[in-house]
Amino acid sequence: MEGILKRRYPNSLPALILAASAAGDTVDRNTVEFMEKRIKKLEADLEGKDEEAKKSLRTMEQQFQKMKIQYEQRLEEQEQLLACKLKEAPQNQRDKSRVKALEKELDDIKEAHQITVRNLEAEIDTLKHQNAELELKKNDKDDKDFQSIEFQVEQAHAKAKLVRLNEELAAKGREIQDLSKTVERLQKERRMMLSKQNSKGREDMAAKRVKKDVLHPGKGNVNSFPGTLNSKLYQPHTFTDSHVSEVLQENSRLKNELEKLIVERNELKMKSEVAMNQFENSIKRVKEDTAAHITSLKASHQREVEKLLCQNAVENSSSKVAELNRKIATQEILIKHFQNQVKEMQDKQESLVVSQVREEILQKEITKLLEELREAKESHTPEMKHFMGLEKKIKQMEMRHKQREQELQQIIQQTHQVVETEQNKEIEKWKRLAQLKNRELDKFRTELDSILDVLRELHRQGVVVPVPFADEVNAPEYY
Repeated sequence: MEGILKRRYPNSLPALILAASAAGDTVDRNTVEFMEKRIKKLEADLEGKDEEAKKSLRTMEQQFQKMKIQYEQRLEEQEQLLACKLKEAPQNQRDKSRVKALEKELDDIKEAHQITVRNLEAEIDTLKHQNAELELKKNDKDDKDFQSIEFQVEQAHAKAKLVRLNEELAAKGREIQDLSKTVERLQKERRMMLSKQNSKGREDMAAKRVKKDVLHPGKGNVNSFPGTLNSKLYQPHTFTDSHVSEVLQENSRLKNELEKLIVERNELKMKSEVAMNQFENSIKRVKEDTAAHITSLKASHQREVEKLLCQNAVENSSSKVAELNRKIATQEILIKHFQNQVKEMQDKQESLVVSQVREEILQKEITKLLEELREAKESHTPEMKHFMGLEKKIKQMEMRHKQREQELQQIIQQTHQVVETEQNKEIEKWKRLAQLKNRELDKFRTELDSILDVLRELHRQGVVVPVPFADEVNAPEYY
């Protein structure tokens, strides 16, 4: 049995106790009692937690039942309210439709009245602005006569001349810049060629000196200082070459061209200055002429305006005022006429409302008479009356059956959703409880492992642990 327990349940309490008892022949009584108390305490804690979980489950079930009852009561109340509203809905819709129609007619009449008033006000404003527009037209004619054709032509010619001179100046400046760049480039080439020739001459002199030293070694040692003087003698033909002469000729030619271009530029500057002075003088003359012409035109214009004003004041002052007064009177008459029309429309609207009410009452009476006629026809034969009553009842039953099916489907869907949510909540709750239990079991196992480690340490140290009796060992069984 001991071997089976150790193989199948190595972490169970009996297997651990047997392993501990196998460590020695005698067991310490105090340690065993401590271990048993600890195990009993843990078992009591586990049982208490199980009871708490059961209590919480019962409370949750009770809450669910309460919520279900409240939900059903609420459903019944909502159904009753819906039935009441369905009965009241047709009457409210009829009243609303009548009110809306009357409001639309009122709005249309008000809009028409406002449009007529606006049109009349606009006509009055146009009549008021006609005098102001006539005066503005007279003032606009003065500004058009101030510009002369000769002044514009002279100004255009002067501008074209200035533009042409500026373009020529810019072109000459570009040519001078290009020539200066070519001169600089040629000077650089000349310097490079001179430096190369100097280096070649020095190399030739050094080679000659080496040859002399080889041929006359004694002289070189005795007269070393004079040799250095002879090596630095002036040789005028060393730097002469055909390229240098060509470069000098080009340099002189370019200098001459540069001087010519500078002279041309100065001449162009002088010409442009003269042209500018002439242009300024011509502009001054044109301005003076135009100013004199403008003053004369203004004087003549003022005279003509005064004449015209006098003539208009004499001829048309009384006639225009009379015409405006007539127009204002006609507009006032039209406004009164439109106001009378609006009043008539309001009276007609009231009579129309009364006639509509009468028409509705007559329609209701007609419908009642038609129903009575149909009932009379049906009651002519008792079998037909019975058959029609049965058809009505069947239709009512079918309608009720459909409504109940729809309501039942809605309730079933809602209950399914509620049940699913509650089931998910319960599943999550039980998962959490299982996780807590697993954690507690892990803690319990770790504690047992620590106890076993303590027992092993005691066994290693040589402490003799007393073996428990058979009835004490077999009394608590743990799996």
